[in-house]
Amino acid sequence: PQARIEMRELLLRLAAAGKTLLVTSHILPELARICDRIAILISGQLQAFGTVAEIGRQISRRRTVEVQLIDESQVAQAVEIIRQAIEPEAEVTQATAEAAVRFRTSLSESELGELLAKLVREEIALAQFREVQTDLESAYMSFAAAAGSEPATTPAAG
Repeated sequence: PQARIEMRELLLRLAAAGKTLLVTSHILPELARICDRIAILISGQLQAFGTVAEIGRQISRRRTVEVQLIDESQVAQAVEIIRQAIEPEAEVTQATAEAAVRFRTSLSESELGELLAKLVREEIALAQFREVQTDLESAYMSFAAAAGSEPATTPAAG
């Protein structure tokens, strides 16, 4: 574990100095923490390249958005506003005890901004409105499955 911490610190220092690094690893959560851009190679073929968020969007055109409310009594009202703004078939889940709502949508950035503005206009007390990033390991497994490859191949990151 100490060697991993030292290696991570070295990579972060080199990146901060403006150096371009090429790192290959099966430790995908670690790559997501230290790399600006990720390339996924499967059987020698480039399957995806970009930030973790960009790669997540390549897998699914729908993104997951989480709305964290200050007051759990407003969850039902927030869900109703969200349902009116997103696609009719879109998945919406609510966790009243946690005062949170999650939904999957293909709305654009500006449309999400309009939804956020509407929640504020309707006096929904918000603590957070954020996109939930796709897990890099899930992204890799999705590309491996689509390529018909065993997921034991090495992703590359840099």
